[in-house]
Amino acid sequence: MELNRAWLREQSENRNFKKLIAALCAAEILLTVEFFALSYGTLKIVRYLILLAAMFFIAWIDQHNRKIPNRLLLWTLTVRVILLAIEWTLYPGVGLVLFISALTGLVLGGGLFLLAHFLSRGGVGMGDVKLFAVIGAYMGGGSIMAVVFLTAVVSATYSLVMLARKKMKLKEEIPFAPFALIGLAAAMALGM
Repeated sequence: MELNRAWLREQSENRNFKKLIAALCAAEILLTVEFFALSYGTLKIVRYLILLAAMFFIAWIDQHNRKIPNRLLLWTLTVRVILLAIEWTLYPGVGLVLFISALTGLVLGGGLFLLAHFLSRGGVGMGDVKLFAVIGAYMGGGSIMAVVFLTAVVSATYSLVMLARKKMKLKEEIPFAPFALIGLAAAMALGM
């Protein structure tokens, strides 16, 4: 699965993809307004909007292919490292704190899902482990647990409803990135 212009052209013919792109744009505008109201710094707003956009594509791909592309995760993490370097340069007094927060978020997010991977005997995929490590690097140690919690609540609610409606079996696997997108957006909207 290669994320390139041909893939984007192909997806742009999908009516659901177009609707979700419109929803993403609306969410990014609304969150930007909220972030300014919360007095977030410009770089934090940019960081959050980049993560949200990347998560949209990751969730779309995971929903359709049941796979989270390593290349997209690596690109997203590379952008985070660049943003962190810019933040550290512009705010040298808090550069180390920002770095430690990003590293703590990466380790907490990835570590928690790595533990879940082993406890579930592979039920939680390694793509999810890497995904939450990247989300943690963006959100930091203080917010990653809120994202994990909200993601778990949303996915559990969905699973229980689908089980009750007999639309899903107990051992059936579900793509997790769409729930991570919802959990992430909710955490951002709640100012976490």
